Amino acid sequence: MEVNDFARLWSDGKSPKASAQSFWDNRADEFNKSASQGHTDERIRKIVEYLSFNNLLTKNSSVLDIGCGPGKFAVEFAKRSKEAIGIDISENMLGYAVSNAETASLTNVSFKNANWDEVDLEEYDWKKKFDLVTAINSPGIHDPLTLEKMIAASKGYCFLSNFVDRHDSVQDVLRIVLNIKEKRFYRNTIYSIFNILWLKGYYPSITYIDTDREHTRTLDEACSYYETLLETEKELEKSTLIKNYLQQIAIKGLITERVQTKTAWLYWKV
Repeated sequence: MEVNDFARLWSDGKSPKASAQSFWDNRADEFNKSASQGHTDERIRKIVEYLSFNNLLTKNSSVLDIGCGPGKFAVEFAKRSKEAIGIDISENMLGYAVSNAETASLTNVSFKNANWDEVDLEEYDWKKKFDLVTAINSPGIHDPLTLEKMIAASKGYCFLSNFVDRHDSVQDVLRIVLNIKEKRFYRNTIYSIFNILWLKGYYPSITYIDTDREHTRTLDEACSYYETLLETEKELEKSTLIKNYLQQIAIKGLITERVQTKTAWLYWKV
């Protein structure tokens, strides 16, 4: 197989919502809240330790985080490096990112509102600028062109993570109730990226991480969350089905979802 074959496999079944600003704007509050909970803080700690252990992140590093969301990783990178920059398509996400950086009293982290597809490295003066470029479960890296741009921005290493498998106890049932078929395109993402990198002469290292955690939301929070996630806000019938199911499984007004994931961490020297 050639690069084009893996490119087609990578893109097969991908949802256009992954690059839609409104989709991520609507999820900013949820992302920022979850990034403040224990399991997410633990994930951040483990990734930072992994990067530091492998000498990808040092006190002299300059770091670019693509698809930084509410900036939790960029903030932690800034604490341990010379400079960190986060980029995201969502203004709402970046609002939280700036606030989180201010709370941490950091002056060496900044954020830019931009779509990675449209970023001109020459214009930004980002060509081979960063010691480490990261994309942590980021839809910004979604094809060979965005991957190549990621590599072009680095003068040292790239780090990328993505799901290879995921099961959500509530969401999975709701998809059945609503007759929404989920195309688990992410199963091909790491496989395709690894092979594209290999064919281009890179030697990526890969590690797999398993997680098993729970999210608890109030009934109202859960209704809003799943309507946004499943994009049913403007479909009264589907929104009603969501609310009815959540009311059935609620315990004392709370919805608890078990989320089991297998995530791949991939890094390579440029």
